Amino acid sequence: MALTVKESEVTDMLRGLAAKPALVITDSQAVREVAAAVPEDIRLTTFSTLFARYKGDFAAQLAGAAAIDTLKDGDRVLIAEGCSHHVTCDDIGRVKIPNWMKKYTGRELKFEWTQGADFPDNLEDYALVVHCGGCMLNQQEMKSRAARAAAQGVPYTNYGVLIAFLNGILERSLTFLKAIDEPSL
Repeated sequence: MALTVKESEVTDMLRGLAAKPALVITDSQAVREVAAAVPEDIRLTTFSTLFARYKGDFAAQLAGAAAIDTLKDGDRVLIAEGCSHHVTCDDIGRVKIPNWMKKYTGRELKFEWTQGADFPDNLEDYALVVHCGGCMLNQQEMKSRAARAAAQGVPYTNYGVLIAFLNGILERSLTFLKAIDEPSL
């Protein structure tokens, strides 16, 4: 059975269940609030983390998130959005992620953005590429973008993996994936 609730309703939902859920999947933007509401013994991950594993080089994206610790003042970061949505005042790619990255690093970073099919061939001037989950792009396109970054030696990650890393819950968000990847005895 799947249940869908707002992040403000997670605690009440958990109290109302007869049994603990096997997994909680949250939107990356709400991961901090949801992680605080979900007990540690319940597996938790993000939609975008699942897409990172499904559509790309997951190990490279995990390493790409850790590359944030190597960023320096003035480094250029590309934030790539697979769709061409209308930007809002609190947009995740244009506002929230840059603010979270600056707060985490304490660095003055330079952000640039692309949308839809507009993904640069030359990535060498970037210190990091942060890509959306790619729900509007197919697996081949996502792997192509990740391969371009890897070929040019540029760390590459996605929104969910990076946000989980920034909030200190990346390891927790991977426990579900580790459980399904390990062969059962």
